[in-house]
Amino acid sequence: MPGKLLVIGELDEGFGGGKPREVRRRLTDHFWCDLLVAMAEVIESFSTAMNRIPEYVTTVIVQTRKAERRNPLLEALVGLAVQTAWAPIESMICTTGIEEVQRTCWILAVLICPAPEDHKAVQDGALLPLAKEGMLEVSRERLEQVFPADWVHRLREGLGGA
Repeated sequence: MPGKLLVIGELDEGFGGGKPREVRRRLTDHFWCDLLVAMAEVIESFSTAMNRIPEYVTTVIVQTRKAERRNPLLEALVGLAVQTAWAPIESMICTTGIEEVQRTCWILAVLICPAPEDHKAVQDGALLPLAKEGMLEVSRERLEQVFPADWVHRLREGLGGA
């Protein structure tokens, strides 16, 4: 909760002027769920880029050695050395796990959205990825406990029965 208060305080100070409540009201119109879905999408792009780092590093080393007329090394050898060096570095970067942060954004987007059944960005950018992970199956019972049955039924229909 302290993080939320900090963000709201910053928004009030920066954009609220004499009408901070008006700004807050506008921010409840799917802003926070859009923000979380966008974060999850960018995290996915970041994760994909992270997976390609060894390939990029290998290419840079091979090209640099060639451009500087140094003894060429077999690309496979460079690739193996890069993979070996990258593994501990990646584990340090991903201590908490990119996927966990992404999944958290998806779940928060669904929970914070005032009408996920009517919000295409949340359906496509959060609910469908959760369904593909199998998370929605586990969460169905919880959704049915928390949300009205007709809402869960409309949600399932909107996701093609996922």
